[in-house]
Amino acid sequence: MKHNSLKRMTLTLAFAIISVLAASAQQGLNIDNVFKRYGHAKGCKMVELHDTKLRGYELKVYKSLTYKNLQPSIDPYLKADKKKAKKIREVVENGRVVSGYYMMPPAGGGMNRYILFSNPRGSGGAVIYIEGALSPDDIMKLCYS
Repeated sequence: MKHNSLKRMTLTLAFAIISVLAASAQQGLNIDNVFKRYGHAKGCKMVELHDTKLRGYELKVYKSLTYKNLQPSIDPYLKADKKKAKKIREVVENGRVVSGYYMMPPAGGGMNRYILFSNPRGSGGAVIYIEGALSPDDIMKLCYS
């Protein structure tokens, strides 16, 4: 009897730890506030996947947010994370950054973290957070192939 109860308690604790780790994937990044603040806002669409494949690449975390009329609100979060980025790729049109990605310092376990963004119209766009064992070349293949 004590053995079953200890086993149940251990499993419950393990699931709780896994849930906390999955929920804190982009913790420490400003982009986390974008998903928390606008993820369920009117006119926004958020997708969140864990332990999934995208075009053959295994991802630990995939989060995307598409939005309208929020670019001025989202820009400060992107600029703050850009300061901590290890690698920066941006596309500039007419003097304005319209898309790109930031490779952030790795998460625990050596998982690379990327913030991808696109705002070609100026007020609407998309933000994506990816965590996985992908290289910068893999991110480029994902985005442009």
